[in-house]
Amino acid sequence: MAVLYRLTQNMNKKNTKAYGKWYARAVMTNQLTLNDVAQRIQQNCSMKRSDVKAVLEELVEVMTQELQNSHSVRLDGFGTFRMGLTSAGSVTVREFNAAKDVLGVHVCFVPEGKRGVDKKMVRVLTTGASVKEAPKNTVLPEPKEDEGEDSDNEGEGGQG
Repeated sequence: MAVLYRLTQNMNKKNTKAYGKWYARAVMTNQLTLNDVAQRIQQNCSMKRSDVKAVLEELVEVMTQELQNSHSVRLDGFGTFRMGLTSAGSVTVREFNAAKDVLGVHVCFVPEGKRGVDKKMVRVLTTGASVKEAPKNTVLPEPKEDEGEDSDNEGEGGQG
């Protein structure tokens, strides 16, 4: 198993240091649904798929409520979820208007990690991952704009 990537050239002229350079971008070749995840969990434990699915559906509901109440949700062994905001800047505190200046709400996720012997953070979901260039035509189609996928291109540089 390997994380597949494709090379993409940065064509954002506003980022002069990165403009024209090529960067690896992760490629997704499949998408699992909640049903698929429940089926896989059923194969690895004594619970029925329907029971696993019910628990996962309830997890989504509880997490939604807690995140929208400004609570972070830490799932031991997995990671921490919290809400984040995108906002426009205002020159002064008095000029800030939440209705006008808060542009969006999104969820941030940080996988659980531990410090290794070299004192570097080792993340649970990425430990042991390797990368490999994706073969042609193995990519999921790009989501349509109305599917609501958040853009995550902060800086277009070597983010990991």
